[in-house]
Amino acid sequence: MDLKKCECHRCIQEHKIGMEGPFGWVPLSSTKMILCPVCGCKRCPHASDHNLACTGSNESGQPGSVYQ
Repeated sequence: MDLKKCECHRCIQEHKIGMEGPFGWVPLSSTKMILCPVCGCKRCPHASDHNLACTGSNESGQPGSVYQ
């Protein structure tokens, strides 16, 4: 995986991916829905952290997901 192009929640936070403007840094997740690149689900743990496996599920409460 090319981490320079990774848009998981973890990489957005760690690498400050997003927009810079007059109000400071705005994370990409504020302007774009972050989805798992494998299954397309927003609650999949892989959308939160590229090191976690894709579950193919959009169920809430998945371990590792930012959506608890």
